[in-house]
Amino acid sequence: MTISHFLYWIAAYLVGAIPFGWIIVKILKNKDIRYIASGRMGMSNVMRVAGTFWGIVTAVLDVLKGSAAVHMASLFVPEPQPWMTSIGGILAVLGHIYSIFLVEKRRDGRYYFRGGAGGLTSAGAAVALWKGFWIAMPLPCLLIYLFTGYASVTVACFNIFGFIGFFVGALLGKCSWWYLLYAVCAEILVLDSLRPNFKRLRRGDERKSSLRIRWRKEDRENK
Repeated sequence: MTISHFLYWIAAYLVGAIPFGWIIVKILKNKDIRYIASGRMGMSNVMRVAGTFWGIVTAVLDVLKGSAAVHMASLFVPEPQPWMTSIGGILAVLGHIYSIFLVEKRRDGRYYFRGGAGGLTSAGAAVALWKGFWIAMPLPCLLIYLFTGYASVTVACFNIFGFIGFFVGALLGKCSWWYLLYAVCAEILVLDSLRPNFKRLRRGDERKSSLRIRWRKEDRENK
């Protein structure tokens, strides 16, 4: 490893840490999204505050920054290796979840890094690592989102399907085995960030998306 590798990894973290959701809500509503609803910077919370369109814009930007964090490796090393870009992708997800741009000091005197759940950023990085990722992820995750309405469940599934896709791709010699490490580490980070959501799911009070398909009778009655 050289200094160029470390500079790239720092840059990947910083790109992943850009809080697009926070920026959009601050500009449009002059509100701090950290203290609204879930307090996260992702698509679902931005939708609640600024509307569906801006939630989708946030989602696209979060995907693109994950992809950019991987692609920018070539700016630091002429021929970046899979292990290098895999670590870069992991750090981008880490940056999204624990953003250095959203540090706050709480009453207990400790400093906390805020951010989003990391699912869309991890998906963007995965696609940049291997284009074949699109074969494994979009359709099943979209169906999960539309039929359950739970963004947290969908986000948790991104890297599960990604791992399956990378595993098959590696077996076929289409991608590197290093990408499995990326999928596992990204999933661990995302699952850890979703712990509050899983607690709400167990209690039965996790929020559902308004974009879900209301296929159950009780959903249609509560519309």
